Amino acid sequence: MRKALWEAARLEEPAEDSEMEEAEAKELTGRILVVDDDPHFLRVLNRILSREKFRVTGTTGACEAIELFGQSPFDLIICDLRMPDCDGLNFLQTIRRGNQEVPVIILTAYGEVDTYLEAMNAGATEYLNKPVNTAELLKVVRGCLRTKNHA
Repeated sequence: MRKALWEAARLEEPAEDSEMEEAEAKELTGRILVVDDDPHFLRVLNRILSREKFRVTGTTGACEAIELFGQSPFDLIICDLRMPDCDGLNFLQTIRRGNQEVPVIILTAYGEVDTYLEAMNAGATEYLNKPVNTAELLKVVRGCLRTKNHA
């Protein structure tokens, strides 16, 4: 009998932890700039992040993103790696040259070790492969925002 109660109590502990994580996640907010040349993927990311109460601004081009970033502060940037007019690495380097410490998540459908290393050396905070798992994306977004808030 004691063993059964002990097992039941141990099974409940993770539920309490996940409830605490959910409560913390609901309190976490932020302004997110999303840059991706695929309008469909941009809408999907916007929908996912907006549902979580993040304020999302999206654009299909890095040049417009640089303008938006200069006009308004953002707490996080999510940027595609390969785009026609200006790729994600050039965009990231432009942001970092301005001594901006905003977290940047690089997304790519071309998950190669070389591009990963290049992005991380250029100052990316995180690097995720497409297609992006929604739960993983939200976990990374929240982690980046939490880290920024504590800095």
